[in-house]
Amino acid sequence: MASLQACIAVARAPPLSHSPCLALLARALRPIRCTLRPQVRFLSGDMAMDWSFNWTAQGVSFRRGEMRFRVSLKEEASVDAKDQRVGAKAIPKLMLVSDLDNTMVDHLDKSHTGLLRFNNLWAAEYAHNSLLVFSTGRSLEKYTQLRTQFPLLTPALCIFSVGTEICYGANMEPDQDWVNYLNEGWNQAVVLEEVKRLNLRLQDDSEIRPHKVSCQIDKKDATEIIDTLSKRLKDRGLNVKLIFSHGIDLDVLPKGAGKGEALAFLLQKMRREGSAPQETLVCGDSGNDIELFEVEGVNGVIVGGAMEELRQWYDINGKHSSRLHLAKERCASGIVEAIGELSLGPHLSPFDRMNSNGIQPAVKASEKGQLTPSGVAQREVVEFNTFFTKWMNGEVPNNPESFQRLTSVIASGSTMVYPWGVEQSLLQSVTSAQSKHGLTKDKKIRVWIDCIQEQELANGVLMVTWHSWQMSEGWCLAGTERKGYFATAILREKEGTPNGVEWLRVHETPRKS
Repeated sequence: MASLQACIAVARAPPLSHSPCLALLARALRPIRCTLRPQVRFLSGDMAMDWSFNWTAQGVSFRRGEMRFRVSLKEEASVDAKDQRVGAKAIPKLMLVSDLDNTMVDHLDKSHTGLLRFNNLWAAEYAHNSLLVFSTGRSLEKYTQLRTQFPLLTPALCIFSVGTEICYGANMEPDQDWVNYLNEGWNQAVVLEEVKRLNLRLQDDSEIRPHKVSCQIDKKDATEIIDTLSKRLKDRGLNVKLIFSHGIDLDVLPKGAGKGEALAFLLQKMRREGSAPQETLVCGDSGNDIELFEVEGVNGVIVGGAMEELRQWYDINGKHSSRLHLAKERCASGIVEAIGELSLGPHLSPFDRMNSNGIQPAVKASEKGQLTPSGVAQREVVEFNTFFTKWMNGEVPNNPESFQRLTSVIASGSTMVYPWGVEQSLLQSVTSAQSKHGLTKDKKIRVWIDCIQEQELANGVLMVTWHSWQMSEGWCLAGTERKGYFATAILREKEGTPNGVEWLRVHETPRKS
């Protein structure tokens, strides 16, 4: 609810530490009449901190436990830092593997509409049981730059530099097994020597990686250059692969490298450990994505506006495949389109499901006496934030019936702790925003939720943690900084509400970057 505290703040926030105070959560759980010791994991970046809790009617005690590295920001999948095993307690429903530039990221969409729509859908419907993977030609350095310019979610892992690097978690820990595999039959010095002999123009230093040499060539000369360079490297005893994409980029890689090979390596590793996803969707727009579509058993989407070389491949190889979708929509919107067309799961985000009255159509709530299904608390967090943002932007009708979407899910006595140390009634905080309908309509705010996690604390009591990001339209052009918050909420089962839960307590803390 970053947009909430930003829009109805009554005091200026002083500098605070960005570690949430766990002790403040105790008051929200006083109605609970049980004593148990669940293990709760608070995730920050790539690290999971295990805490043991003792919940009672009087309060909560906790102790810090072990800290371990994780491949993803979710309970279902993890990786051991020593042997880098991809593991899973639950089989991922979907693994979505997407290229970045002109696939997930639309450089022509200055308002980021398609990407924010995808973020909204993923956080609400997939973050609790699926894996997001970015597979890009960019190096880690160029990827990091892109994250400062576009509202990208945090993936479980990344495949960089056209499939030559596999990195896990927020610390981008490299997969050493993959590095050792690519070392066989590869000599970067020899490749650079032959590229220079042909007077080819090398790309930026950041794009010359241990297992990738990238240059730029004219499209009309591509066939001749590729044939000549390939022969010279073969004569020098190297087993390489050359990939031409975007009508200008030429990448020289080890023979066993590439986006497709890297994905196949990951899937094989997951199968060995019994954690292979139920479905895999690969997404691309150019020639260096072709290998993704050729991995056995995957679904694929070629997004709208794809490059000529990929459309030609589709006409020859994929036109009649029931697993491959040629999207009409561009970039992230095309990915959302494919999820629906290929029947891979929900494809309407909370933003899309907002009807003309501004009311979220109800989803099936939990049955009486049964635990709330996994993911509904996360969906509630996303829907609540979506509706509140649209209210402040004046994008939903200004009437009491619409506003009940917010007030109807707030429990009696619930509280909110603001980043500047003020504790206030949550209902009072939300109700005070009713008169501020359309406050930001001239410079609309956009909010996206990242790293969202749901944890059951007790029978029918759930904790959700997430990172909330907020920006104004034109953010990356205007040079204005986006604002980020760490947030924690406690919810409990409540029949008759849109997602079968109601809010008990919210705590937000600003993040430094």
